[in-house]
Amino acid sequence: MSAAEIGRETAPTAIWAGLAFGVWGGSPEVQPPLWIAGIALVLAFWIAGHREDAPDQLAPGVWRASRKTRFQARWKRRIPFAGLAIALLLTGQSWWYGDLWGVIYAMALNLAFGWLIWRRPPLEDGPVELRIDEAGVYDRGLGWTIPWSAIQAVRPRSLDRPGKLGLRLGPNDLPKLSLADRAVGTDVELDLAPLAVGVDAARAEIFRHRPELEVAPPVDLPGGLIVAPIAGSGTESDQRDENALGAVGVILIAQNPALLLTLGGDD
Repeated sequence: MSAAEIGRETAPTAIWAGLAFGVWGGSPEVQPPLWIAGIALVLAFWIAGHREDAPDQLAPGVWRASRKTRFQARWKRRIPFAGLAIALLLTGQSWWYGDLWGVIYAMALNLAFGWLIWRRPPLEDGPVELRIDEAGVYDRGLGWTIPWSAIQAVRPRSLDRPGKLGLRLGPNDLPKLSLADRAVGTDVELDLAPLAVGVDAARAEIFRHRPELEVAPPVDLPGGLIVAPIAGSGTESDQRDENALGAVGVILIAQNPALLLTLGGDD
């Protein structure tokens, strides 16, 4: 990641930490209600994040983001407004007490929370996140539909990457892919976690439209599979190993005849 990307990722945490520091250094009159309100908000968000979730399926093969995911998105969209309100309160408090540096600090917090509010995209009213129909597989994260003609296989469900649906694309002419991916194909991974949809449910819907993909061999073996040995291959391998060891022994004796005398002395 570049320095700018790292800065954008860490900026929200730094802004909220700065607000906590400003509340901590504020007057005793405003500290208790602000701390109580903050703890209540964190507790409510934690409880909402740990409640049971369920997929929001509009029709067979059509899913929106789950209700919990949309709830969390609304909270993340609106919570900076609460931070801005607290920063405005700190600004007024510092102005009332004649604290110039406190006013400057609070104004910086106002600008920071205004930036957080501005950078968040507007909420949409439950857009379709995943659609599996006769046209192919549409994923909102990709922003386009993968036609059935481009899908070569459905990758096995991986225990190491839960909630990920893997598709193997063969050579295709999709304009969204790079030239190399169009020429030889590529792997595409769809994140089903925000939908609360199991990978098996999405795979079953794909196989309902294209049953032939169910028997398509995977491109590589997942980590949990064990390959059984082919009958007869072990014997041939053992014979090759014995022949190799014999050849090495002959070379060693030819290079150092003393080894032959040593072996003969043991008899």
